[in-house]
Amino acid sequence: MSNNHNVSESQFGHNALVIQGNNSAPINAGSPEEDSSWLEKISQENPEYHKRRIFESKGPFLHESFHWILDNADFNKWRNAEKSGVFWIKGDPGKGKTMLLGGLVDNFEESPQIGLNLAYFFCQATDSRINTAAAVIGGLTVSLIKEHHELRSYIHTKYKHDLNKLNGPEGWYILHDIFEKVTRHSTLPNPVCIVDALDECEQEHGCKQLLRLIIETSSRVKWLVSSRNITEIERELQEIDSSRMLSLELKENAEYITNSVDLYIDNSIRNIMALQGDEELQTRATSVLKSKANGTFLWVALVIGQLRHTKHRDIEDVLEEMPEGLESLYSLILTRLTKQKDKDVYQILLSTVAAAERPLRLEELLTFISFRWKDYKTTYGLRDVQDIVKDCASFLSIRDDDKSVNFIHQSVKDYMMGPAVRVIFPSGIEYQHYRMFTTSLGAMSRILKHNIYGLRDPGSDIKAISPPTPDPLAPIIYCSLKCNFDTYLWCTETWTMGRQIKCGFETRLSDFFSDAALSVRNDLNEIFLDSMDTGETLLRFEAHVKGQNLIFSPDWTQSSLFASSSDYEIQIWLAFIDTRAKSSDVQNTVKYGARIAISPKSKYVAVWGDGGGSIQIWSGESGECIQALQGEKNGLFECSYRPFFSPDLEHVACVQGSKGVIQIWHVRTWKLIHLLEGPRHQFNDVNTNFSDDSRYIVAGYHDGLVFTTLGRSASWTGAQTGASPESSWKASFQFQQE
Repeated sequence: MSNNHNVSESQFGHNALVIQGNNSAPINAGSPEEDSSWLEKISQENPEYHKRRIFESKGPFLHESFHWILDNADFNKWRNAEKSGVFWIKGDPGKGKTMLLGGLVDNFEESPQIGLNLAYFFCQATDSRINTAAAVIGGLTVSLIKEHHELRSYIHTKYKHDLNKLNGPEGWYILHDIFEKVTRHSTLPNPVCIVDALDECEQEHGCKQLLRLIIETSSRVKWLVSSRNITEIERELQEIDSSRMLSLELKENAEYITNSVDLYIDNSIRNIMALQGDEELQTRATSVLKSKANGTFLWVALVIGQLRHTKHRDIEDVLEEMPEGLESLYSLILTRLTKQKDKDVYQILLSTVAAAERPLRLEELLTFISFRWKDYKTTYGLRDVQDIVKDCASFLSIRDDDKSVNFIHQSVKDYMMGPAVRVIFPSGIEYQHYRMFTTSLGAMSRILKHNIYGLRDPGSDIKAISPPTPDPLAPIIYCSLKCNFDTYLWCTETWTMGRQIKCGFETRLSDFFSDAALSVRNDLNEIFLDSMDTGETLLRFEAHVKGQNLIFSPDWTQSSLFASSSDYEIQIWLAFIDTRAKSSDVQNTVKYGARIAISPKSKYVAVWGDGGGSIQIWSGESGECIQALQGEKNGLFECSYRPFFSPDLEHVACVQGSKGVIQIWHVRTWKLIHLLEGPRHQFNDVNTNFSDDSRYIVAGYHDGLVFTTLGRSASWTGAQTGASPESSWKASFQFQQE
C-alpha cells in the first residue's frame, strides 16, 4: 500500500501546516495574488452593473436603434483594422450616445475576437463614484485583468506596496502606471476600451489627464469614446484622423439618429395607458412627437414621462403645449412646478440638490429640507421627501441601491445652474451655501453625542466598526464633509448682499464652537473637538499629537488649528481647508505645556514656553520667529499665563506671576507700553481676554474679584465682588492712542 496521500486544491485552507511525527511542512493552498479582493483597492465599481442601471433609467433599449452604425464604413474600418487607435463619437445632449455605445458593447461582447479583452466604462457626472479619471481607469483596469490569472499575479506582485496609496496625491500616477503595464502585457493582446461621456469626467484636470492617457496608449489599445461637442476635448483629440470622428449632427448620421428616435417613439407610445384603445389619438401623439423631437432621445423620454401621468382627455392639450428643444422643455416643466401648492418645497429640493458637492441620500436631503420646511409642514419624514423627489421626476431620480438623488442627465444640472439659476437660487448660490452650512451646524449640534455608536472600546479599529441600524450619523454625513466648510467659509467672504448675514454666519459658527473643548485620544492619533456641555464629538483631525495645549484661530477666517506636541514641537493644521492635517514645525525648542495664542486672521502665533525666557512671536504664514518680547523683572516671565491678542490686532498682552501682573505690547512696534501690577489676590487664568471692541481687558482672581482698568494712566479702576472667577466677564481695559 502506498504511503502517499494526495492533497488537492484547498482542503486545509491557506497556509496550513501539516505535522506528522517530528516532521512538519507548510502547505500554501493559495497565494495572496489568487485572492482577488485586492482589486477593490483599484476599483470598487462594477461597470456592468452601472451600465444596466443607466439603461434602465433611460427607458427600454432597442437594438434596432444602434444597428445603423454597424454599416458605417469608417467605423468598420477602425473596428476591423489590425492597428489600434481612437474612434470618437460626438453629439449634443440627448442624442443617444450612451444608448449607441451600450449597443456596441453588447455587440462586441458577442465577438470571440474582442469579447475576451474588452473593458468599458460609462461616466455619469451626477454620480461621484463614476465621474473621475481615476474611476474610469480603475474600472477599465480591473475589467481587463480580472479574468487573466498570470496578469493579475504580475500586477499584484509589482504594485502590492503601492495599492494603499491610491487615495492619496500619488493615486492617479500609480493607476496610470498600472494601466500602462496591463496594456503592454503579453497575455493581453489587442485590448479594446470603451468609455462613454468623457465630458462628464468632472474632477479638476481629470478629463484632460484621461484624454492624454488615451492618446498615449492608442498605439496598442483600441479606444471607442463618446462625448458632447466640447472644445477642450476636441483640442486633446486633434491628432485623431478625421475619418475616426463620427458626428451625430452630420446630415448623413442625423438621419440615422432621427430614424432611431422614431423607433423609440413608436415603441413608447404603445405603453402609455391613456392612449390605449384609441388608435386615432395614438397616431396623433406619434406624429406630434416625431415632428418636435429633432432627433433627441432625451426630449422624447421626458415627454413620454409627462404623457404617462396625463389623463386621456388632457393628452391633446399636453401635446400642443410641449415645446421643441430640451431647454424649452425644461423651462416648461419648471414653470409647472412653480405653480403647484408645494412650489416652495420643490425650490428647496432643487436648490439643495444642485448646490451639493455630491448626490445626497434621502436621509441627508431630509436634514436640509426639514430645517427649511418648518413654515410649510409640521410633520415630515423620509416618505415625504421621497414623494417630492418623485414629483420632480422629470429632473431627478432615486437610485435603488443607496437611495441617493441624482439629476437624470447632466443637461438638467447645466440648465439649473445656467438659464434657471435665478429661479432655483432666488437669493444667489452663495446664500444657498450659507443656508446649507447653517443647517449643517444645527443638525450636527442636535444629533451628535458622545460615543454615538455605543462602542465599548474607544480604541477600536474604525474598519472593524459596523454602524448600527438605523445609522444615527446617516442624516449628517454630508454635513460634516470638508467640502462644506471649504465652500461656506469661501461664500461668506464673497457674498456681497450685506454685513448682516455675514455677521449672522460668524455668530452661528462662533456659537457652534464657543463651548467646545479640545481633547486627544492618543491611541487613535486623532484630535477630537468635543463639546464640554454635551460630550458631542463635533470635528476630528488626523494628527500624531499627544499634547493637550490646543487652540483654534479666534475668528476662523483661515481656520488654522495649532497644537503642542509631546516631542516639544508646536505644529499647525489647516482645519477645514486641509483636514489631512499637514503639519509644519513652528517651534522646536518649546517645552511641554507651552502657552499658545493665535491672533485674528491667524497672522501671528505667540508662544510662551516655560518658567523663564521670553514670549516668542511667530509668523502664521511663514512659520518663522519674528520677535521675542521681553518682560520686566530681568526680562523673564515667572509663572506666566497664556498670552492673548486684541481683536483689532493692535496689542498683545500676557499675565505674569501668581499676582496677575499684566504686561501689554504694541503689535506694530513690539514695545512694552503698559505694565499693571496686580492686587494682592491669587490670580486665576479664567477668561482673561480683550473685549470685542479691543477697549477693555479683564483679569479674574480666586477670591471672586474681577478688577477693571481703563484710561491713560493704565491703573486698576474697579472691582466686582462676589463674582465667581469662572463666570464670563467682559474685558475692561482702555488703551491710550499710541
